[in-house]
Amino acid sequence: MLKKLPENLEHLEELAYNLWWSWSRPAQRLWRKIDPEGWEEHRNPVKILKEVSDERLEELSKDDDFISLYELTIERFKDYMEKEDTWFNVNYPEWDEKIVYMCMEYGLTKALPIYSGGLGILAGDHLKSASDLGLPLIAIGLLYKHGYFTQQIDRDGKQIEIFPDYNPEDLPMKPLKDEKGNQVIVEVPLDSTVVKARVFEVKVGRVSLYLLDPDIEENEERYRKICNYLYNPEPDVRVSQEILLGIGGMKLLRALNLKPGVIHLNEGHPAFSSLERIKNYMEEGYSFTEALEIVRQTSVFTTHTPVPAGHDRFPFDLVEKKLSKFFEGFEKRNLLMDLGKDETGSFNMTYLALRTSSFINGVSKLHAEVSRRMFKNVWQGVPVEEIPIEGITNGVHMGTWINREMRKLYDRYLGRVWRDHTDLEGIWYGVDRIPDEELWQAHLRAKKRFIEYIKESVRRRNERLGIDEDVPNIDENSLIIGFARRFATYKRAVLLLSDLERLKKILNDPERPVYVVYAGKAHPRDDAGKEFLKRIYEVSQMPEFKNRIIVLENYDIGMARLMVSGVDVWLNNPRRPMEASGTSGMKAAANGVLNASVYDGWWVEGYNGRNGWVIGDESVLPETEVDDPRDAEALYDLLENEIIPTYYENKEKWIFMMKESIKSVAPRFSTTRMLKEYTEKFYIKGLVNKEWLERKENAERFGAWKERILRNWSSVSIERIVLEDTRSVEVTVKLGDLSPDDVLVELLIGRGESMEDLEIWKVIQIRKHRREGDLFIYSYVNGALGHLGSPGWFYAVRVLPYHPKLPTRFLPEIPVVWKKVLG
Repeated sequence: MLKKLPENLEHLEELAYNLWWSWSRPAQRLWRKIDPEGWEEHRNPVKILKEVSDERLEELSKDDDFISLYELTIERFKDYMEKEDTWFNVNYPEWDEKIVYMCMEYGLTKALPIYSGGLGILAGDHLKSASDLGLPLIAIGLLYKHGYFTQQIDRDGKQIEIFPDYNPEDLPMKPLKDEKGNQVIVEVPLDSTVVKARVFEVKVGRVSLYLLDPDIEENEERYRKICNYLYNPEPDVRVSQEILLGIGGMKLLRALNLKPGVIHLNEGHPAFSSLERIKNYMEEGYSFTEALEIVRQTSVFTTHTPVPAGHDRFPFDLVEKKLSKFFEGFEKRNLLMDLGKDETGSFNMTYLALRTSSFINGVSKLHAEVSRRMFKNVWQGVPVEEIPIEGITNGVHMGTWINREMRKLYDRYLGRVWRDHTDLEGIWYGVDRIPDEELWQAHLRAKKRFIEYIKESVRRRNERLGIDEDVPNIDENSLIIGFARRFATYKRAVLLLSDLERLKKILNDPERPVYVVYAGKAHPRDDAGKEFLKRIYEVSQMPEFKNRIIVLENYDIGMARLMVSGVDVWLNNPRRPMEASGTSGMKAAANGVLNASVYDGWWVEGYNGRNGWVIGDESVLPETEVDDPRDAEALYDLLENEIIPTYYENKEKWIFMMKESIKSVAPRFSTTRMLKEYTEKFYIKGLVNKEWLERKENAERFGAWKERILRNWSSVSIERIVLEDTRSVEVTVKLGDLSPDDVLVELLIGRGESMEDLEIWKVIQIRKHRREGDLFIYSYVNGALGHLGSPGWFYAVRVLPYHPKLPTRFLPEIPVVWKKVLG
């Protein structure tokens, strides 16, 4: 419990329990004034209010300067929370049903350690922008007793994982209470029993995040430990976590009497929610087909990685065992289980999400292309380029990630309007009005802060390890390169160390010194990633690289905020196309830091030739280990011939590139833009679908149409195709008991060896038809088809189901019937 506050400071508690403070600079100044040391160490207002003395609070209540800052902060907080003309309310005043966002982790603030890396940070930024824009969004996740882990590095460069035991009472969240004041408890079927989970609420501005926690006395010991660790590697525990998140999340909505409008699955981890929703609709009297369509047409699925290990796949019988209580007395279990079955017979969480969602996206345009190829088996007979996976490129929450020095400049030269409209490109042209020297001095102040952080971090590690060494003495005018991310091997953290002799010359030029700062964690089970970290640390301890290469431990949100604004160049060199998007480079660019990146992920869209550099060529072809030496050579060349000379010899060009980086990246790669895309492309369409399908007669009619398609689709065939010349085609189609209204007949023209890899030039819908017995003759005339008989060109006719209410042209369970004409 928090202590009683002085009457004129009573709103401090409300402020402490709303993470709005995490992107409000006045609020952060307020907490820093209360306890400077505590704030720097924990960044946790709840902990500060619990530990601050009554005498200190009394002193602050009489401090005019503090009271002025307090009143300003509370006024801004109230204005923010009570604002009615938000973007969503203005543009979609008719919609107030909840958009439910589900994710395994959330990176919102250092004070709430329930995240491991990019997925969680993206989810946190998603919630913050949803709050800014006024979306009627709630989020669901899990509370982890030990979080991910705190990283230490020993004398040999070995990663040591420490798992703190977090007390929920010290975190910026509160138990969720029902109308009678009792903590909300959710009952989740698991194995042959029912596991209970208490619920905590985290306020993120206007958005609520609900966290489920099974660590309560009513549960058996093994179930209490389900959420001890984020991403537990044991399959049994991992499945249990995902059942708790997905099924438990839907049980929570029922407990809150909330019927969701749209469910957004952020990665496949929460996909069991689809099974719970389908089962619920069936228990309400809907058929399996009807229930599946309601769920599918109101579900959004975002896939985040092209790395196979990032897609959870479990033994089929394990999932059946874990769901035994869930399916108790339910006769259609096989229909639901088959939704997750992949080609190997495993239960694949990504396949489950794909088959139960109509709105699917990758997190960059390139990643969408890669994902279409990865999951092509889900849509049989569909060319890869037509597979219904869109690209909605990630963004970052600018209010969180732009450092205070840049914020002051942007306020002065762009006007404070940029804060509420970060996605409007025209506003950012104002960056050109910033005098070069002012921009440079602001950047140097950010660098100084980061350099001080480096010194303190190294000093603390040396002290812990009993090492008596000087801390790095870095001049802020020197070139600093930053590399910070998860130490997965495909990210190639050691690429820069490929030629140590060459690197030694690059870093140790007395006239043009260069520093490289590394940070990041390897997964506890990733031995290869740990070896990369160890190798970098070993090199950093060699005399020729001592205090030139610096390894920081325990990379987290707090360090990231300093680092993305406190280096000059953000280095990113994954093996293409393994970087689905990446967001750290966006954060850096918005702070005037220049990116040097492989042409992958978001940089394919972000790079314009003036705002940074591409390592190697501008190709999107996949790379293997064979390409590593070539990319290392390109990186050294880039440093020696472009980056270092420009930084030290052409400051005017460097500052021009900084401005170009800010202008080109900040508006296009903000979560404001991203959330608007999700809303316009997915959320509103899902809400419209729900409104239509939940009228029982509509669901029944649509379900009856689909049942008819499923029963008769095996009878559909293309009997004959006649291409008389380059201007007409006649197709004979057998439809069985289906009618022409149930299908589309199309002629495809393109280049390629097969339907799968077809690069489509033209799709011609053939509408005109006549009936001859049990056949339908479709004809297309007087249209120049072009390329008929040309080498490499592919002609095919296809038949696919059609209904005006289908949200996508292709259904996973119904293969497209097609036949090649010639090629």
